[in-house]
Amino acid sequence: MEKRRRTINPAFDSYIVEERIAQEDPNDEMELRRLYFSCIDSVCGEIKERFGERNCAVTGALKALDPEDADFLDASKITPLLKLTNTSVVDTEYAVANQFLRARMDDTSPPDGGRWTMAKVLKYLHQPLEAMPSVITALKHALTFGASTALCENSFSTLKNVFSDHRQSMLHKRKANLIMLAFEKDITKKFRSEWRDTVLRRFHAVAHRRLPLY
Repeated sequence: MEKRRRTINPAFDSYIVEERIAQEDPNDEMELRRLYFSCIDSVCGEIKERFGERNCAVTGALKALDPEDADFLDASKITPLLKLTNTSVVDTEYAVANQFLRARMDDTSPPDGGRWTMAKVLKYLHQPLEAMPSVITALKHALTFGASTALCENSFSTLKNVFSDHRQSMLHKRKANLIMLAFEKDITKKFRSEWRDTVLRRFHAVAHRRLPLY
């Protein structure tokens, strides 16, 4: 049987090779098994992280704030969401709000038509709900949860532009401050306009500045 013809890796065309170049067999069964189970482990780990007990509890809390859900304003199910912001849960407020909102939603439709949603409940029934601040807080958290999560993920992704192979010694405090600046970009934009002169003066007032910016 004729032997397989051996070839040199084209990447080494411009080099002198003095040692044996090992070429692994692409059909190596052990290597294929290793890659297969490595992919399975990565997928299972990601699924476990995304759909873990904590995340499922928060998802259940968001679901319980939907006016059409059977567990609407169930305080026990909403608690995981409020714990994220250290907001206290007042069971009596949820019981009263549940009874009040269900009666209003059964008797009337939203002024703009359609079905009742969290946004419409806050828009059209905000005044009577002011007596139940814990309920208003939960509804606001539910409405902004998705956007806030995406914004935080975007802020952490921005750190890829901060860290590099030559910049890995940043302290945690400085990194946290950079994340805060990125998160509050609507406020930090004022540094370029109305706050610019004040910031430069304060920076210049600190002793031992190497850069005289003002």
